[in-house]
Amino acid sequence: MRRIPLIFILVLCCWGGNKENISTVSNDTDIEVLFTRSDDPVLERIVSLLNSAQKSIYMAIYELDLPDVVKSLIDAKNRGVKVEVVMDDRMKGKWAAKKLLSEGIPVVFDDREPYMHNKFIIIDSAVVITGSANLKESSIYRNDNNVVIIRSRLIAENYIKEFEEMFKYKKFGALSPRNTDCCFKIGNYRIEIYFAPEDDAEGRMIRLINGARKSIKFAAFSFTDNELGGALIYAKKRGVNVIGIIERKSVKNRGSEYKKFMRNGITVFPDGNPYNMHSKYIIIDDSVVITGSYNFSRSAQRFNDENVLIIFSRRIAKEYSQNFKKIYEEAKL
Repeated sequence: MRRIPLIFILVLCCWGGNKENISTVSNDTDIEVLFTRSDDPVLERIVSLLNSAQKSIYMAIYELDLPDVVKSLIDAKNRGVKVEVVMDDRMKGKWAAKKLLSEGIPVVFDDREPYMHNKFIIIDSAVVITGSANLKESSIYRNDNNVVIIRSRLIAENYIKEFEEMFKYKKFGALSPRNTDCCFKIGNYRIEIYFAPEDDAEGRMIRLINGARKSIKFAAFSFTDNELGGALIYAKKRGVNVIGIIERKSVKNRGSEYKKFMRNGITVFPDGNPYNMHSKYIIIDDSVVITGSYNFSRSAQRFNDENVLIIFSRRIAKEYSQNFKKIYEEAKL
């Protein structure tokens, strides 16, 4: 686990972004990256941040069953913190949703077939927790996941816009308006945020893959997106070193790109975790990381509610590369 101090934030619209908004503030901002199945205290860090909330907690979560998290949300509500939650409707009958509702915490469900697949929390309009991890015991202790914590009021405000679309206006999937900002510059670092399906996250990822010069490493719970797969194959054919790991249980799924990757010379392995390799990330030229809730699938691109976080940082890429090396070596056994 490593913290990266970042100072002087400039938010701008760029790279095919969503909404023009240029402003400059001075703020102490940092990015923290944690990985499950490591020494990183993932649950402890999330609970600590929830317990530190003074004004508000907004949570959009696909799955929740961790008692410590539920308790932290209830405790926050009882001490006067505004707590609001959005969940996929598959959580309706689960104990966690029932408990939150019984304690007076408002929960909005998406009430539709595609997933509300987001995993993000906004605390005090200043801290965003996102990544691939659901708030489940298996997600934290058995599956491979990544969690990103960003301290930035401007980025938090961007996530709040997306949260309010779902919680306040009940707009999900294709009904979501394209009203968030995409592109942030923090010191020497760039951060881009895209919400699917409205922001064409797939198109942005393809453009980044097409710009790769030396290497691409990817870890995928599911990979069925033909367009993304084609971009990786094209990168391989033009000389980029492309290697990947795909969750073992999904390599035989209908539409999986796994065999196509192998036929086109991409080094790709089914993962070695006996549970799930649930991360979804791409590392480009050891300097760009793409992560978030977004599986590399048609459903993520067209139907689900998802968020994609892109960080331009060699330091962050190094941390993800270290995690990739671990799961890659495990897959080769």
